[in-house]
Amino acid sequence: MKRIIFFLLIAGASLSCSDGILSEDTTFDTRNLVLNHFFYFNDEVIDTSKIFTLGNSRIVLKDVSIAFGGYYFSDHLMDTVTPSGMDTIGYDFNPNVASLKFGTASRLFKLDKGVYQGVHHFKMGIDSSITGDYNEWPVGHPMTNPGLYRGKGQGYNSLYINGLYKEIGDTLSEEPNLPFTYRVSDEVLDVWWSKPTSFNVVASMDVNINIVWNIDRLLQGLDPTIIDNIECNEGDPIDLLLAESLVANILPSYQIQL
Repeated sequence: MKRIIFFLLIAGASLSCSDGILSEDTTFDTRNLVLNHFFYFNDEVIDTSKIFTLGNSRIVLKDVSIAFGGYYFSDHLMDTVTPSGMDTIGYDFNPNVASLKFGTASRLFKLDKGVYQGVHHFKMGIDSSITGDYNEWPVGHPMTNPGLYRGKGQGYNSLYINGLYKEIGDTLSEEPNLPFTYRVSDEVLDVWWSKPTSFNVVASMDVNINIVWNIDRLLQGLDPTIIDNIECNEGDPIDLLLAESLVANILPSYQIQL
């Protein structure tokens, strides 16, 4: 109940709703299709100082970041409406990121003015073919989030989770103080999901889709006192399996608000 009330207060204050229209935020670029993320853990809004329980651990989440590497819109016949020509020649997509630490809104695509009825298609994860060298991203681009970079020639993390933990029975420290980090590489995370909708696009306004992301469901089955580091290392079968379990938990934990 607290989550619903809090979310409605936020939505009402911003005059936004799923597929709603808002004044454009020009802090990064002109893409007017925006995914607004609200991060929750056990029905509580996450901030970077709140303490939660995960397995046998008390944790503080410092960052949860996910990269988006693709988008298209199709009509009721499932023909691609935008971007035009995508089915034949492909298109360049400038990836964006939703992050607990660096910004929860992710701008994905610039839609032309008009009336739309059909299906949004979003790609969670980024392709190595569209990611340049880390140093080539412009200053301030979301892909410069240091947690996303896996190293020269090793690509990027499409999902990055970082925080601090302590064992529940640990009396030596009052608050979580040991680091844990979970990563899923761009080679492993490749999830498409869709949202049927109808909406209008007008000048200088955004198309907003609000999302509640339940991080407790994303991390279901994990415990930092047992596993405090996931590298998504294809040479380590157990580590890779743990990364794949995070991928399997993404869509069940990811809820578009109607």
